[in-house]
Amino acid sequence: MYETSTHRYAQTLAGMTQADPLSYEAHFMLLKAYNTITAVSRRVKPTSLSLGRYNVLRLLYTADERRMLMSELSDALEVSPTVVTRLVDTLADEGFVGRAGHDTDKRKTWATMTDAGAALFEVEWPPMAAMVQDLWEGFRDAEKRMLVHLLAKLRLNLLSLEALEPATEPD
Repeated sequence: MYETSTHRYAQTLAGMTQADPLSYEAHFMLLKAYNTITAVSRRVKPTSLSLGRYNVLRLLYTADERRMLMSELSDALEVSPTVVTRLVDTLADEGFVGRAGHDTDKRKTWATMTDAGAALFEVEWPPMAAMVQDLWEGFRDAEKRMLVHLLAKLRLNLLSLEALEPATEPD
């Protein structure tokens, strides 16, 4: 199965570079799928929270002692520390998250989920879980396992490429 427009576009680009057209097609379909999931999630809106705020609460809810270092949140969300600070600040302003200093390293800060934050997540989780189940309903378990495997392999390739890049010095 393929999308004709994406298939043709990949063929055209591959012809320009003498590259593998299937690599381009896979890349474009992954991007299209991500964009579609994001767009549909925004339209269906299973949660009243922004995706970023929801994900902070999701991570804290499932973390040991319902707390994570700000740097751990940044890594888990794959966003900058500045973005995490903004997300945590808005959740803290509403009483859903608190902050606590690290016992031994003054440079580190814990984000901690409050009881109100846990209660909010418990309300927001069921509709999000239902949407995820609906999204994958048409797939067999073997297909989902294969997709998980392939995406993990792609992620390893990406991380390997990143490791090979020389670190850039800030200006």
